[in-house]
Amino acid sequence: MQHFNDRLPEMTVRQRAQGWLHQVLAAYLAIPIDQVRIARTATGKPWLPEQPWLRFNLSHSGHSAAIALCRNYEVGVDLEAVSGKVAVKKAIAQRFFHPDEQRWLALDEANYLTRFTQLWSIKEAWLKARGTGLTQSLAGFCVIPQAGASGMAQVVVEPSASRGQIHYCQVQGEGVFCLAYGAILASQHPSVQWQLGCHQTEG
Repeated sequence: MQHFNDRLPEMTVRQRAQGWLHQVLAAYLAIPIDQVRIARTATGKPWLPEQPWLRFNLSHSGHSAAIALCRNYEVGVDLEAVSGKVAVKKAIAQRFFHPDEQRWLALDEANYLTRFTQLWSIKEAWLKARGTGLTQSLAGFCVIPQAGASGMAQVVVEPSASRGQIHYCQVQGEGVFCLAYGAILASQHPSVQWQLGCHQTEG
């Protein structure tokens, strides 16, 4: 994850995040940055035609951005600032979320906004890993965080052709952010080991 400052006001956060993504991919692949070539699928998911084994995803919110890298398995990441009005979030949840997720949100009214944002980021990370984005129904799968499994949510999809584990946490930037990231795994694959880092940039 990267937190950007305001030293380059002529560049949008999206532009700076894209530049950071190219730097990260070039460093990981040990190639010059001008040799990083990103293409997109028909649904908009980015990929590397010349290094298809390396899967990646990018998200940005406010002045921060997050990148997830994974070998051989489709990966998704989502970063969301905790903001907005509870009444608006409740209306969204009632219209778009799985019934079990709505009940889970209602268990802690005092922290509804944070729990909603975390749930949204988990769901979007899964959709980005699948490459469907918000074209898939948000109510068509359930991602309630597991009791006793801090920082982990099991994705439940019916019928289950694939499975996923989405990791989640809260991070501090200019405010509080909810971060979620995970991969779509083959049924025989146990899990993916992740490394998480946060950085501040001067540019």
